[in-house]
Amino acid sequence: MILDCTLRDGGYYVNWDFDPATVEKYLSAVTIAKIDIIEIGFRFLSSDKFLGAFAYSTDEYLRLLNLPEKIPIAVMVNAAEIISDKSDNIKEIVRQMFANKVESPVSIVRIATYFKDVEACYDIAYELRSLGYRVFLNIMQIDDIEHNKLVEVSTIISDWNLIEVIYFADSFGCMDPKKVEQVINSISTTWSGELGIHAHNNKGLALTNTLRAHECGVKYLDSTLHGMGRGAGNTKTEYLLVAMVQKNDKEYFPDAIFSLVLQEFMELESKYKWGENIYYFLSATYGIHPTYIQEMLGGEFYDTDQILSAINFLKKSKAPFYSFENMLAAVVGMEGDKYGTWSAKDWAKGKDVLILAPGNEVKRHIKAIVEYVKNRKPIVLCLNVNEIIPEDIVTAYVACHETRILIESDSYKKLSAPIILPLGRIPESIKELLSNIDFLDFGLSIKKDKFNIYDNGCTISKSLSLFYAISIATSSNADRILIAGADGYEVSDPRYNEVSLLFEQYNSLDNSLPIFAITKTSYSIDQKSIYNPNF
Repeated sequence: MILDCTLRDGGYYVNWDFDPATVEKYLSAVTIAKIDIIEIGFRFLSSDKFLGAFAYSTDEYLRLLNLPEKIPIAVMVNAAEIISDKSDNIKEIVRQMFANKVESPVSIVRIATYFKDVEACYDIAYELRSLGYRVFLNIMQIDDIEHNKLVEVSTIISDWNLIEVIYFADSFGCMDPKKVEQVINSISTTWSGELGIHAHNNKGLALTNTLRAHECGVKYLDSTLHGMGRGAGNTKTEYLLVAMVQKNDKEYFPDAIFSLVLQEFMELESKYKWGENIYYFLSATYGIHPTYIQEMLGGEFYDTDQILSAINFLKKSKAPFYSFENMLAAVVGMEGDKYGTWSAKDWAKGKDVLILAPGNEVKRHIKAIVEYVKNRKPIVLCLNVNEIIPEDIVTAYVACHETRILIESDSYKKLSAPIILPLGRIPESIKELLSNIDFLDFGLSIKKDKFNIYDNGCTISKSLSLFYAISIATSSNADRILIAGADGYEVSDPRYNEVSLLFEQYNSLDNSLPIFAITKTSYSIDQKSIYNPNF
């Protein structure tokens, strides 16, 4: 039995506000493909922001759709939403959410719950069964539950005699076929009813795990078109249908959904970027809730180093549940020390400081930059290791992001110039890699909405190497700061505003220096040309 939950799990990317034309094509395609169950969406109680129709999946709205007559329609409810602070009113809440089955297009309700709340789901299940619905129980984050506890909770659920199917959800996508088999064996110790699996694809094993579960007797198999779902996504319906046909399990017709997948859903994937990648693989490995990765990738606000550092932070702090506050803390990472052991005071006094950022403009104008350095002899700060830039023109390299330092630490040994970095923000495991490396410790502390520069360090709101280098140049009492290769983001990109704000904060400082971009940039800073002999 294949349960397609595209409009429910895929809704995390579109706020459950799917294009009506896509919905119409979807319902037609999955009907022809002979999908067994369609989970049409959630039935949330409320929200403090706009969510589309499939977040609520009301009977009134569902009657407007061209639903197939012979395919059961399911919706999912979150147990935590119903039982939170309202445990004495569960009957009333459930009956506000659901009419009698005979009056509703819905026939199946899946209750999604964490293990700790399973026993509290009894009243929800009882009321739903009383209203005539088939009731499935979906236990999330199953990988973290020990054998004895699974046996115990399965016994409790069995005694209720209310649940038709126990689903186990690999919420973090961290399970493998062996673990799947272990979970099935644990639940089946005392549960004789049907089982279902909801697999996530963080490690690329969603289809493999689903098929292994089926081989072990699991009857209900979740999937979504093109794997559209929270985080790395789910088992792909099109793949699962083909695999099941090959097994002669049932007369499915996968060809019916191929066109929809290759057009509408590949376009959605291109826009929202779900699917397996190294970030989701790491989140699965370290038990980090995939919504952290989804939020960072979806906002196009964080660069690679920031995401990797956030993962390292969350790995240490343990983050099985998502919260916006935790994500902000993870992106900022450790606060660090605003004071280092090296003072930059007067280091560049009487000279210009040229900061070489990694933008394409450096590569385009590298010959002119090299000539300028040879003729004018500024202090040259190179942001991170850059093979385009000849080592003999670099006074010092600059790095402030722990992930970048880790990646490039082996290269530091080959450099002929020192590396300036904030030792107080570097984990002990990375510090060990800096032995026998010539580095200067200029402090860096990260604090929201702060920008201060001292003789031996600085406090800024983001660990961006450009502004760390600007702080070094300012502390060194340079005459002015020249920047090449700070090409900048598009004005519509949120990161543009982030960088622009930092420039504004810097310019408001009493000890700020004149800053000029000598190659093309999108930022609103004074510009000169590397080719102008008089600048």
